[in-house]
Amino acid sequence: MGASNLLIAVALGLSAASPTYAGQEEVYRPGNGVTAPVVEKKVKPDYTSEARAAGVEGVMMLECVVRADGTVGEGRVVKSLHPSLNMEALRALADWRFKPGTKDGKPVAVRVEIEMSFSLQDAEPPHRGPAVDSPEVFIAVNGVTTPTVVREVKPNYAFTALRDQVQGLVQMKCVVLPDGTVGDVKVTQSVHPDLDDTAVRTLRQWTFTPGTKDGVAVPVRIDVDMFFAIAPRK
Repeated sequence: MGASNLLIAVALGLSAASPTYAGQEEVYRPGNGVTAPVVEKKVKPDYTSEARAAGVEGVMMLECVVRADGTVGEGRVVKSLHPSLNMEALRALADWRFKPGTKDGKPVAVRVEIEMSFSLQDAEPPHRGPAVDSPEVFIAVNGVTTPTVVREVKPNYAFTALRDQVQGLVQMKCVVLPDGTVGDVKVTQSVHPDLDDTAVRTLRQWTFTPGTKDGVAVPVRIDVDMFFAIAPRK
């Protein structure tokens, strides 16, 4: 169920033009004294089950404004690969952060092009550690302590599930490894293929204080629920 790997590259437009406007902000293109923004933080978009099932691969082209504070302003898809990937790509791009472009040494808003390459051949690497149902994995009984969450990451709402108005509880069991990271994850109650994938990928970003047996950290199986609900429109 692992999502395919996403290869992400950035292509910055090099031709300068007269500034345009986004709201009240002048927007430039790199060149002629305007420097290009530099990516400092990338967020990978989800590879939807619809796109994977259709065998969709290739390069999606997007355009966005990088504001003077390094955040991403307006964005649009210039070249689409699959309708279900468009919103996921834009959602991920909104969370990117840049060292802003400059004009005359001062940060300014700059319009750039972004490439996101999707490849089904580069599979997500297998989980680390023993499988959920392996005899090497303990459960929190008979002197085995329960792992406790140190860092919890909130999941995004998969576009396809949002479009289909799907809500519900994804139930999982996972292995918390002795270093506090998450190893194998198994969905025990499914809601929607893309929400299931999102839940698993999100859970793998969590960290824990590991469970112990006789004072020594050991792999421990725990149950985790993630509830997905669509907020009512105001």
